[in-house]
Amino acid sequence: MDFDRLLYVDDKHKILICMPCQYAIVPSQLTTHLRTHHSRLTVDQRRDYVAKVEGCSTLANDYEAVVYPTLTDPPVPFLPVYFDGLRCNALNHENIACSYICRDLSRMRKHCKDEHRWINEQKRGGDTRTKRLHSTNKIWTQNCACQRFFKVNSWQKYFEVAKQDGTENLELRTTQKQDFFYALEDDI
Repeated sequence: MDFDRLLYVDDKHKILICMPCQYAIVPSQLTTHLRTHHSRLTVDQRRDYVAKVEGCSTLANDYEAVVYPTLTDPPVPFLPVYFDGLRCNALNHENIACSYICRDLSRMRKHCKDEHRWINEQKRGGDTRTKRLHSTNKIWTQNCACQRFFKVNSWQKYFEVAKQDGTENLELRTTQKQDFFYALEDDI
């Protein structure tokens, strides 16, 4: 399998993306990732890939060096885009908008309670059919387009991206599908 069909070095964001797995890999964990998720690669291929990545000086080796996209940036290629994101709209103590994004309502409620002292006005009990999923005094926006670079716990963070029209997403999905089948072809 070719390096360019498996791994994508994103110099702009300083990350290494595994295209078949659709997430970024911490450079120091590449050997483990290749051994556990791409076991069909030979030991020599894995060594070559690790050597190429070690020779790449643009990759972030710690969490703080990763460059996250802004709200107006298009989605990062080779990563899935989720359209069920929840973005916190509260202002922090310096009157700067909170940038916390997640995809789970209970996590958003916990964040708002812990970080912004939010109090849920929705009471328990009653007719649940007439109640809304989100409380009336929510301080978050729902259905935001978001992505995530890493699956590693300490590096994991969702970020918002600009929603794209359907043609660009279709082209990206088609390219990813072609890359997937090329990878299968190489394995055969």
